[in-house]
Amino acid sequence: MLFNQLIVAEDDSALTDCVKSLVNALGGSSYVFVFLHPGVTAVSSTMRRFLIGCSPEWCQLYNANKWYMTDPFLEYARSNSAPITGSQIVVETQGQREMLLAASENGFRSGIVVPAHTSVPQRMGVLYIGSDEIQEIGERRLIANRLYFRALAIELLDWFIGVAKREVREAIDITDMDLRVLSYLKSGFIADDVARELDVSIQTVYGYFRKIKDKIGVSHISEAVKFAEANDLLA
Repeated sequence: MLFNQLIVAEDDSALTDCVKSLVNALGGSSYVFVFLHPGVTAVSSTMRRFLIGCSPEWCQLYNANKWYMTDPFLEYARSNSAPITGSQIVVETQGQREMLLAASENGFRSGIVVPAHTSVPQRMGVLYIGSDEIQEIGERRLIANRLYFRALAIELLDWFIGVAKREVREAIDITDMDLRVLSYLKSGFIADDVARELDVSIQTVYGYFRKIKDKIGVSHISEAVKFAEANDLLA
């Protein structure tokens, strides 16, 4: 039931309420979900987004100390897909030790980190779940529900990707026809092939190309294809 509510959540507020209920039901008390979309040229700010369900002080400390630069959980998540508990993470620097100490004082005394990946390299989500219970108890409870947390992380990643797609489409006013043309080009079609497929003249196809390039702000149609791919606009 709660997962169904998550899927149809229309905004961050509805999503936050739903995720909080799910996390609490699964033994957690705090959470943060991070959506990472690095290396993309886009008109919207989709590089890093957060869904916060923890102490505001923790988030302020995290950003003020730039712990995202050395976060050991984030580094783990970049190259792994399996959930991992906080006690399993190897801490190598003083900054990381300070980060974990601050986390334990702000709702993450026990914790589990759940990565979620897509087919696009480096585009990912990371779900941090915390509990005020001691590690021996809290981590055992959290890891026992890892399958549900993995499902939650994947659904959150899909939700944020969907939001990013809609924002890009609205910002540049790209249409279904524009995306259809770009999809043909992605498949290896040339202008003549597109004209034949759409049953229009070659001049009309080049007109499509000009409009698409103007909307995206690129000089060559191949750059528009790359943009659409990078922003998940093509099926």
